[in-house]
Amino acid sequence: MAMALVGWLVLASPSGGLAAAGTLETADRLLMAPDLNKQKVLQAFSTYESLLPVGGAERLPILIRLARTAFLIGEFGEKGQRRLYYEQGREYAEAIMQEYPDSVAGPYWLGMHLAGLADVNRLRGVRLLPQIITALERALAMDQTYDQAGAYRVLGRIYYEAPRPPISVGNIKKSFEYLSRAAQIAPANSTNHLYLAETMIKLGQKEEAGQELNRVLTVNQNADGPYGLMADQRQARELLKKHGFKGEAQSVD
Repeated sequence: MAMALVGWLVLASPSGGLAAAGTLETADRLLMAPDLNKQKVLQAFSTYESLLPVGGAERLPILIRLARTAFLIGEFGEKGQRRLYYEQGREYAEAIMQEYPDSVAGPYWLGMHLAGLADVNRLRGVRLLPQIITALERALAMDQTYDQAGAYRVLGRIYYEAPRPPISVGNIKKSFEYLSRAAQIAPANSTNHLYLAETMIKLGQKEEAGQELNRVLTVNQNADGPYGLMADQRQARELLKKHGFKGEAQSVD
């Protein structure tokens, strides 16, 4: 997923000057485009901003969309802009936590945006890591299934990518445990299988890793929609080819 995530750990208007007019359904459709790009994400973000009510329960679904879309912009954005959108998304996540403390979306998107900030600034990332883990563990305790087992997926990736103690919290066995759980809870999510396969490769479980990579090619869901699914499948084919696993490696783009 573009949410590949934490690679470890505008300033003009937020919409980059795009018109804010639009409907919720239109913005949602933009984010489901197979050819998703920064322009479409910015258009969706601008629409969500224009639709955010001042108060009431109806704020929650829009705040969640804003937090998610701000993260996507951070993933698409240039280095100088990424931090700005992660900071803005963090504010939306904190607003959810304050206004809707029972919503798993608050701690989940707080953890995600802190992870984005950690990726932008590795030195700062070391300091942010305990907060990231705390937020995602809190989300996990509230709802293990949220965002297609997102908290398990992201924590599993953190334990995969982070250096091992005493430098950091890296733990490949813990990564395997979390990602296995993610794949069990949301077996149709491509990133759960892709990340699990990469952890299995590091553990030397080559045959099982190949099976997980082939699952990436047969499932039909991704937390980032069709765009993320296609990206995961391209990466799975590359890994199948690279490691000589059986599968559809011959169809690498």
